[in-house]
Amino acid sequence: MIQGFLIQWNYLKRNRQREQVSTETGAFPCPSGFLLLHPGLFLAGVVLSLLTLFFSPMAWGASLPYGEHYSPQENLETLDIRALSTARHSIDIAMYAFTDRRISRALAILARKGVTIRLYRDHIQVRDKNDQSLWLLRQSPRIHIRIKRNSSRNIMHLKAYLVDGRVLRTGSANWSPPGEGAFGCRRHPLTCHRGRWQQDNNLFLSNDRKLAEEFQRTFNRLWNRSSNLRHPRETLERLRHRRRRYERDGSRY
Repeated sequence: MIQGFLIQWNYLKRNRQREQVSTETGAFPCPSGFLLLHPGLFLAGVVLSLLTLFFSPMAWGASLPYGEHYSPQENLETLDIRALSTARHSIDIAMYAFTDRRISRALAILARKGVTIRLYRDHIQVRDKNDQSLWLLRQSPRIHIRIKRNSSRNIMHLKAYLVDGRVLRTGSANWSPPGEGAFGCRRHPLTCHRGRWQQDNNLFLSNDRKLAEEFQRTFNRLWNRSSNLRHPRETLERLRHRRRRYERDGSRY
């Protein structure tokens, strides 16, 4: 009887020492015997933790600074990349001008991670020598582009996108460094907002469900227009060397 008591005492003592070491090193103090006797509880805890992380408000963009933002006081490029990076499934984009390389790289990375991206463009703006549409189209099969067949009188002038059907961005800022208040910010981050090429624009972020649903319906209607150009890759290949007549030396990004 005394021998059995000593064996049990040594077992409890060893477990207590393990828990103390685990606590000091920051590990989770849990005796190995418990995991062997109750593996179902351990697995349930892991699954619950993952579900909590996945469905938490922060995971769906709740930490974003919703509301109005203005350039050049703020760098809207950084804000756009932050909002886009919350995507898990899809991004629907209607963007008039798109010459910002940092944003195009961010979209390419998201597409490689499994995010489906639909980009709707204006026929005149894709003629810009610095337009990012063709480069993006080559990066991933998850990136799809359609182009409105239009003239200078009926342009596709939206600057908006929807992330996972939840986070809506609208405003006047095109995806260009001057339009986003980001021109020269990589070299001169403290004084770039004073640059003569910076534009006055706004960006509005919202997680309002009704606004998101309304944009989704509108985007689907634009995307499915029968008059859209049928072969965007061929169109972009043909137009990529053209330059807008009103492009000036200082606006090359």
